Amino acid sequence: MPSAIGRTRWLVVAAVCVTAAATLTASGGFLLTIPLALGVIAESRSPRRGRWLMWVGAAFLSATLLQMQILILPEFIAELRSYHRLGGLGPIVFPLSIASILLIVWCDVALLIDAIKTSRSRIIPGGESSRAMDVLVWITALCFSAYSFAGIPFLVRAFNYGFDRRDILLTDSALILIAIVFDVALVIDAVGMFHART
Repeated sequence: MPSAIGRTRWLVVAAVCVTAAATLTASGGFLLTIPLALGVIAESRSPRRGRWLMWVGAAFLSATLLQMQILILPEFIAELRSYHRLGGLGPIVFPLSIASILLIVWCDVALLIDAIKTSRSRIIPGGESSRAMDVLVWITALCFSAYSFAGIPFLVRAFNYGFDRRDILLTDSALILIAIVFDVALVIDAVGMFHART
């Protein structure tokens, strides 16, 4: 019988694959699954930091793609009601979007449960971390921070000019918060490891 993290890993892989397929028609939408996919890769060889990257990737996916897909569903439903069929890629994208929404939510719940269990037990399975996977996590964190912090000038302009799209403002703010928390956790972890070695 597979372990809980093994089952969660397969759930994450399914969420990444289905979400990437559902967003192939959205310009670059599938690229938003990359942090979660890299978290799955890193977790196998760097359990603690890889898990953190999976948690961050899932939060990122929820803050960006999940809300977009939920907002698009009424358009599909309206088209079905009006024309009794979906045109173009609708017959493919609509069921994939529904599956993606369900998998992302399921993945979030599974990773949240995993985070709670991990924080209570304070035991991270897997032993020694791979240096290459740790570097992968750090590079991903750097790229994620650059992507997230690039939204700060937009937020400043939006507040100055009274931008009324609160969903976009909240998404940018959430991404910046996720990046800060992840960066701080990695720095604290690195400092702790440095002190443990000296």
